[in-house]
Amino acid sequence: MRILYVLRHAKSDWSATYGVDHDRPLNRRGIAAARTMGRLLAERSALPDRILCSSAVRTRQTIELAVAAGNWNRAAILEPELYLASPGSAIDLLREQPDDASFILLVGHQPTCGELVRRLTGDDPPRFVTAALACVHLDIDSWSEIEPYRGRLVWFSTPKRPDG
Repeated sequence: MRILYVLRHAKSDWSATYGVDHDRPLNRRGIAAARTMGRLLAERSALPDRILCSSAVRTRQTIELAVAAGNWNRAAILEPELYLASPGSAIDLLREQPDDASFILLVGHQPTCGELVRRLTGDDPPRFVTAALACVHLDIDSWSEIEPYRGRLVWFSTPKRPDG
């Protein structure tokens, strides 16, 4: 079995000064939410072996804050293709991951996060608000075997409902 965590970036700051959408940062609420989700994973002893993160500023800030708040000692791998990725391309990226990583955390955007969980489980996940986190158990032995409908949504948490 493999475990996939899917984390949507925390709340971004639409009023900040930035050039292109890729460079939009987090706002205060987003900073607090990212820290909350990092502590949540640490408290659940659910730390990923590998972190795949969109290259956007808001996803990078989300994972940096989560890692620091949870005291994880993990480094994220920036994956530019996760910015504006389709669920299919996210699955393709997961297929390429090494099997020494049993737990992978993917940090991305909507609608990719929600659609990825839907495609892997066949179920509609709860509303994927900013900083929402899904845990999907996959009935596979190798990441190369990942296919739609091979997963089961085990839990889903948000900063306002961390015990979800």
